[in-house]
Amino acid sequence: MHPLPTLNYDILHLLMSFSSKREVCNMMATCKTLHREGAKFLLHDVILQDERDIRSFTQFIAADPYRRIRYWRTLKLTCGSVNPDTALLLRVLLEFAAPFLGLKYLRLHEPDNLLGSDLALIQAFSRIPHISMLRFSAPGALLFDLLQRMSGCVHTAILDCERSGAVHPLEESNPILALRALRNTLVEISGYGVKANTTSDLCAGVVFPHVRKLRLETSDAIDSAEYARAFPNLAVLYFSCRYSIHGGIDEEERAELSVHRERNRTLLRERGGWSLLESYNGSPIDLWALGLDATVERLRLFMGPMHDGQQTIVSGVFEELMRDIRVKHIHLDVWMSRAVHDTLTALSRTCRELHHLGLYVVFNPKELLTDVTAMLDALVEYAGCGSLQSLDVSLQCMDIIPLPLEDDAEMSPVTLSPGECVRILDLDTLAARIHSRAPSLRNISLDLWIQSEEVQTLRRGDEIPSPEQWEWA
Repeated sequence: MHPLPTLNYDILHLLMSFSSKREVCNMMATCKTLHREGAKFLLHDVILQDERDIRSFTQFIAADPYRRIRYWRTLKLTCGSVNPDTALLLRVLLEFAAPFLGLKYLRLHEPDNLLGSDLALIQAFSRIPHISMLRFSAPGALLFDLLQRMSGCVHTAILDCERSGAVHPLEESNPILALRALRNTLVEISGYGVKANTTSDLCAGVVFPHVRKLRLETSDAIDSAEYARAFPNLAVLYFSCRYSIHGGIDEEERAELSVHRERNRTLLRERGGWSLLESYNGSPIDLWALGLDATVERLRLFMGPMHDGQQTIVSGVFEELMRDIRVKHIHLDVWMSRAVHDTLTALSRTCRELHHLGLYVVFNPKELLTDVTAMLDALVEYAGCGSLQSLDVSLQCMDIIPLPLEDDAEMSPVTLSPGECVRILDLDTLAARIHSRAPSLRNISLDLWIQSEEVQTLRRGDEIPSPEQWEWA
């Protein structure tokens, strides 16, 4: 008798993914293998949206607790406040499971509503010994109390305060303060809408020695030296504040930020700070205000549509930023052809040792033809005056200028037709011009899109990694 072939459990789980939970439960009643693998599949991604889900889940675990707790990998709780009996069920389950539980992902949405249903849940959650990724949406005071009680191993923490509905984030949302109890195990931190510019005596001396990636999205500029002290081994930094959102800045705001920048620069020189980063991401204004003097492997910047006056300020800020840092690889997301021209002009004055330049350009077909041609001329000129080894350009022509800008921006009364765009932006012609100015540039990637449709593409040399392959691109 031939032995039964070995069952591929990955394929089995794939087949289960096309079935409803009820169908998977029915499969589990047919044999021991499906009873085991069905439980593994169902416990791979646990989402509890209401009290009924919590009661059903606790019953499922109770049917074979010691095995099923070990299969349990994720928990997403979005149920909000629950009645005391349901809260007690969840608490007892967590208290029983904690010694055996190792979650890959724990997410609590509006956690204060759930924790307020039974304050003992704070202690129950804090006893989970290992969580690969922790995410809290709309955290409040009870959640920050929970964070201070946690003593397990957490690798990644995400604080999302943007959905809290509060006008101002809580002081406790400062990631240095909020996550200090987990400082010895964390390797990656993200904070959205956090109160990152505040400092506290409780933050003094707190160091996260293993954090390599930090993402901060906040409403104000921050104390760079304080963060450099707290995260001394950082490799990847993404920072944005309100200036990224507005897309521009006026002279008064620039003067205010300039004072903050000089204070950052002085403190970083006195105390020391990040001198080497693998990846640096944000808007020119945000990164300029940090005041870093560093060597950067990969830089990615975003410049949205803005008024002419704002564009002049941002171009000046960008040039100062590029004088402060040494960088080998740059990817720029730039809206409007004049902004591209100004950016490339600033690069030609500050950064001629660049190895890779990536440009994602979005411009309006109503922009002046002279601005569009000047943008292409600047691109060709920069390619010829630097030491580029690779060039990746994506040209996107579409109606993108917001209404508030259309009244003030200098626009042509005539909109370029798709055919005219292709003629003016012809990639073969552009590639030939670049080659004539930079014959040693072998790796080139060019794309042309008209109204979200790709109409032309050109590739020469080796494949160029996309910015999506960069950290937090």
